[in-house]
Amino acid sequence: MFSATAIILIVWIAIAVVSTLSAWRYTWGLPRPEIPGRTPPVAVIVAIKNRSTLTEDFLRRLRTQAYPGYRIIAAVESMDDPAFGLLTEAAAEPGADIAAIVAGPVEHGGQKVWNLLAALKAIKAEDEIIVFTDADTLPTPEWLARLVSALTDAGYDSVTGYRWMIPTDGRISSAVVAAANASIVTLPRIPDVINLCWGGATAVRRQTLERIDIAAYWRGAISDDLQMTRALDAAGCAIFSPRQSLLLSPIAMDWKEAFAFGQRQYRLMLTHVPMLWLFAAFVTGLPFIAACLAIALAAQGQIAGFSVLALSIGLGELRYRNRRRIVRSLWPETERADLATYWRVERFMRPLWWCFHLVCIFAALGSRRIRWAGIDYLVRGPQDVIVLRREAAPK
Repeated sequence: MFSATAIILIVWIAIAVVSTLSAWRYTWGLPRPEIPGRTPPVAVIVAIKNRSTLTEDFLRRLRTQAYPGYRIIAAVESMDDPAFGLLTEAAAEPGADIAAIVAGPVEHGGQKVWNLLAALKAIKAEDEIIVFTDADTLPTPEWLARLVSALTDAGYDSVTGYRWMIPTDGRISSAVVAAANASIVTLPRIPDVINLCWGGATAVRRQTLERIDIAAYWRGAISDDLQMTRALDAAGCAIFSPRQSLLLSPIAMDWKEAFAFGQRQYRLMLTHVPMLWLFAAFVTGLPFIAACLAIALAAQGQIAGFSVLALSIGLGELRYRNRRRIVRSLWPETERADLATYWRVERFMRPLWWCFHLVCIFAALGSRRIRWAGIDYLVRGPQDVIVLRREAAPK
């Protein structure tokens, strides 16, 4: 008969084995050279706020995708937003066509979702595929073609990707966020069981978007992707995640920004999909408890404690190597970047970023007030969001 301690340790190792196998499976065949068998007209929708080197690079990359027929619908809050000037300048240069939409300030809901609602009105009948993305990413030239290929060639209702964060500074705080995020990226995603849309890379057919009535799910909401997930689930549409649809997302965060980001992500998850939050708390919290028990056993000189710790460290090393392989395969240019701190944190400071992850999960149980892109919100429900305060827009 197994003791409670033994059961906890066995479950911990089982979770680690599944995570390691999933990370290894993720590397198979990367990069996959998907080229769509057909190239239907695509409308790419993005909400943009403010102007930075990153948004300029994003827009330049988005407008030069290796795809023959697509246009961009970019929505901003107001003409005073520096992003509007960026869009005006870009429209005068070579590249994909841009339609700039001014949404106005939101009164009930999140500003990003409000911008996206305004952008929906600019969709045309000839737009066969609708793609949503985020302006804090760096799409490769093949990104759009790969996303469309997964949708059209395989016949899926919806396709989504996820971000792979890379620090742009040498701060440990940035590396911790990136490492915690990478541990999520390679988790198993099963379309017909559990999978979530990510607003930075989601593609659906226009007819599907109309059928699920996404506007009804977005009114008063703050999370575009979790509400998209609810809408697709309600319509019986599976969400598929091709491995090559990942997007680089450069980040630079101090500890305050890091914790605010992590808490916000899990606050939204708790609000929209509480059972998934509970699952995340379990698979993150149990390993922490198990590690403490293993250390206690090892301190008592018991071989079981040493063995479990050694196995955990070995599996963690395998996951680290597979994640480096993913990055090298999809973004070989990152080999020239200074990511030494990031990889050291990923490899040798696993307890630190694991605890960061755990703290963010349980911090979501606190206040319903979150801050996002310069706006304070009170999130009372999936479609019950109040704007509390706005920062003045930068000039």
